[in-house]
Amino acid sequence: MSGDKPEDKKDVNSESASAVPVPPESSVSKSQDAKSAPPPAPPKSNSPKDKAAKPKRSGVVIALLALLIAILALALAAWQYQQEYLLAKTEASVTSDLKAELQTLSASQTELVASFAAQREALAQLRLDNSSQLSALSRRSQELETKMQSLTTVDRQDWLLAEVEYLLRLANQRAQLSHDPRAAAQLLSNADSILRELDDAALHPVRAELAKEISALQNSADVDIEGVYLTLQGLATEAGKLKLYQAPSYSAEEVEETSEEWQQRLQSGLDNAWAKLRSYIRIRHHDQNFKAQLAPEQEAALRASLRLMFEQAQLALLANRPLLYQRALDKAAAWLQEYYQLDDHRDGLLKQISTVRAMPVSPEMADISGSLRSLKVYLKSHRWQQEARK
Repeated sequence: MSGDKPEDKKDVNSESASAVPVPPESSVSKSQDAKSAPPPAPPKSNSPKDKAAKPKRSGVVIALLALLIAILALALAAWQYQQEYLLAKTEASVTSDLKAELQTLSASQTELVASFAAQREALAQLRLDNSSQLSALSRRSQELETKMQSLTTVDRQDWLLAEVEYLLRLANQRAQLSHDPRAAAQLLSNADSILRELDDAALHPVRAELAKEISALQNSADVDIEGVYLTLQGLATEAGKLKLYQAPSYSAEEVEETSEEWQQRLQSGLDNAWAKLRSYIRIRHHDQNFKAQLAPEQEAALRASLRLMFEQAQLALLANRPLLYQRALDKAAAWLQEYYQLDDHRDGLLKQISTVRAMPVSPEMADISGSLRSLKVYLKSHRWQQEARK
């Protein structure tokens, strides 16, 4: 029996070894170390029961070790599977992110390509425009150079004649558009001074026309537009100081008691009443019904409207609109007569309004185009002579 026990022990070890999967090298090395390590010396016992229990205990230990190794192997396999699963999941996520980023980059690249193409087209168009502008500038430069060369050949007399022509044109504009005979006459006088400085006998017809036109403008320049304008401004200021009609106020006066007889007291009361009544009553003639007393806000509006009438007359004076000028002054005078108190101040303003209304604000302007026509005839002949000399 004792001879069979080692063989049985070897068979059990071989069966357990074949049934248990091979663990990793570290586990195998640990198990081999455990196997190679000498087991603790059991207490010596010489009883037959102890000798029979030794093989059983060694088999249980081997079975437990095999079970432990199997559990470790399964845990290791599960851990490896989990790591591989996590790695695969991470790779899939990274792959999807890379694909999305790649698509975004592809779209951005497409947009950049389109943008670059548009910029190339814009740059090409800009170059084309710059080229055309440079060509135009080159042509303009050549034209200016030609003009400068032609201007260098112009003598002082040509410059003075050009200035005279400009002054004559400006005088015609002042006379016809602005209706300012004084300014037009001054411009014609300046032009005549330049012609006198040139001292050319061929300019005599032009100077003769200028003399007649200056005389005609001086005769029609009697209206002082600036003076009338300032007068209207002063009338507007003075009208703002006038007083409007107010409802009469009455305060009863105490009658002193006297020792006169009742007839005398009655006569005295009648005299006082008549004097008071005369202070309240003023006879005025109107073509239309009497206006009621104005409210404070209406008074302000009336004063503003009256000032606007004077300003409208000023604008009509400057614009040479006599009909509008007279209408504005007529309306201002009517408002003064209707709404303002009768006193010397108001009557004086009405007289001044009547005076400025009668002034001619649009005098007839003389025709001053003859001198300009004569100058054009002279300039045409002068240019022909210059070309003939060349």
